[in-house]
Amino acid sequence: MRGCTCHFVVKRLYARPSLALLIYNNRRHVNKSGSICHGPLDRDAIGPGAKKIPYICNEIQQQTMSMIYLGIPEENVLEKHIEGIQRYCGSNAKVNSLASQYVHKLGLIIKRSTHELDLDDQASVKLWVERNKKSVFFYQDTSETDPFILGIQTEWQLQQMIRFGHRSIVAADSTFGIKKLKYPLCTLLVFDSRQHALPVAWVITRSVVKSDVAKWMKALVDRVHTVDLGWKVNAFLVDDAAAEIDPIREIFSCPVLFSLWRIRRSWLRNILKKCNNIEVQREIFKRLGEIVYSIWGEVDYMVPLEKFTQDFVDQTAFLNYFRATWLPKMEMWLTSMRTLPLASQESSGAIEAYHVKLKVKLYDDSHLGAFQRVDWLVHKLTTELHSSYWLDRFADESDSFQNVKEEYLASTSWHRALQIPDTAVTLDDKDHPFAKVLSQRESTRTRIVWNPGSEFSLCDCEWSMQGNLCKHVIKVNMICENLRSYQPTLSFQSFQDILMSLQEKPLDDSIALDLSTAWAHQMLDQIQKLVELNSSDDISTVVNNMPLRWTTKKGRTSCGKPLTTLALPSSSKNDAAARKRNRKRKRLSRIR
Repeated sequence: MRGCTCHFVVKRLYARPSLALLIYNNRRHVNKSGSICHGPLDRDAIGPGAKKIPYICNEIQQQTMSMIYLGIPEENVLEKHIEGIQRYCGSNAKVNSLASQYVHKLGLIIKRSTHELDLDDQASVKLWVERNKKSVFFYQDTSETDPFILGIQTEWQLQQMIRFGHRSIVAADSTFGIKKLKYPLCTLLVFDSRQHALPVAWVITRSVVKSDVAKWMKALVDRVHTVDLGWKVNAFLVDDAAAEIDPIREIFSCPVLFSLWRIRRSWLRNILKKCNNIEVQREIFKRLGEIVYSIWGEVDYMVPLEKFTQDFVDQTAFLNYFRATWLPKMEMWLTSMRTLPLASQESSGAIEAYHVKLKVKLYDDSHLGAFQRVDWLVHKLTTELHSSYWLDRFADESDSFQNVKEEYLASTSWHRALQIPDTAVTLDDKDHPFAKVLSQRESTRTRIVWNPGSEFSLCDCEWSMQGNLCKHVIKVNMICENLRSYQPTLSFQSFQDILMSLQEKPLDDSIALDLSTAWAHQMLDQIQKLVELNSSDDISTVVNNMPLRWTTKKGRTSCGKPLTTLALPSSSKNDAAARKRNRKRKRLSRIR
């Protein structure tokens, strides 16, 4: 602030995690010339003293901004703002008046703010980057040799990436707006405590070249490592067969998984759009699923593919789309599905939920003329979309804003499917052509899911008829995966295929075999504990069955955990003197 040189170092006390040690390098609030910068000793300070201004922390400020960006009425925003301030300042008429002025002025600033910092889009983006350097992890302007790349990550997103991405999964929604926007948008996602997809970085670029992808990925990982050097990802999930895999493996140093949500959504939406007969829609979607399932069979995928094109030759609109868009790259997509482990329906549903929300936020009729401006896209992402996810997480963790929390919890089809009881699902016993799901809102209404047990199931509900993965399909597949009469899901077949390929490899009697065996047993033990924890109704039984972890003899406890005692280093002379004093005290106590 105004050139103040006051700064200090924060050191973490590993023995006392709840405490921190502050070491001041300079305690005085002065600048380099020795002049006072701010505070009560600053005679040039303008305005009332600090005691008269209510304290507004970053959390309260972000909460207020998020509510304003989301269009919540000013009265409700002011009420929540005052509640937050009163936690620090108490109830005061003066504080309430200042808070009202603050909320009103902040609302005016946000309403009057515009994405056009300059009439030229390129110049406007440059100005935004210069003003928001903390929210930009990579920027490369367009030139004759280099393409445009803009990587955006706010400080809050960085915190969430470190928190939920460490030893977990990072996913990519890679090609949003490839037809409508000036530059496509790639979003990196992590899965939060509710297993909802949370955007932690946005990359705006048209380049998918390996060298360009490696640039922004390395910049992003380096930024994370500046905060947490031990941060590591367990898996990276891609949704595009054309995505560059090598930079992910080199920079993130983790396995790569493949998600089917994009190809499923694209096929289903075009089937519903280009085919009018509902029975034809079901059969086409089922047959496309059979083509995908054929990659684990001995039959060449071209056989069911040719039969598919012959059987539906009368569906010219869809076949023209399929031949032009998918047929040239079908082998590439099926190869990716065959070689990469496939992700589950839960992760696919979470990514799709984010994609749908992003589409609703951006593709508004009032912004049709702004799609070809990058500054507009940046403004929408960093204001409305960022505020929406911040408020969702805040409502869930603080148990406030109940309406926001309920919408957030029910935003994924997987979570909505968990609310459907097993008794509401009825399976057909003969040829398994369909399953019935009793509606939870209307007891007299039943939803029909065709081709149950497959990722390419189709439901007659409105959400599924819009091309989305609905809760009824997920619930039916949950039931079918435990029945042998139904085929396993694609993700399970992929996992099974990986295990079988490992089993078929010849083994040599070497140290590498010992390491592999140890890792396999460690993974098996972790999986068994996780299954036991998820299936247990009483966590105390799981804890009691855990083995004791012994430390030193003096530090043993009944729970197998060492006592948290702090020991100061002492020399041998001090120890000898202490023992001598103890012996003297014992002799004196005996005499008395």
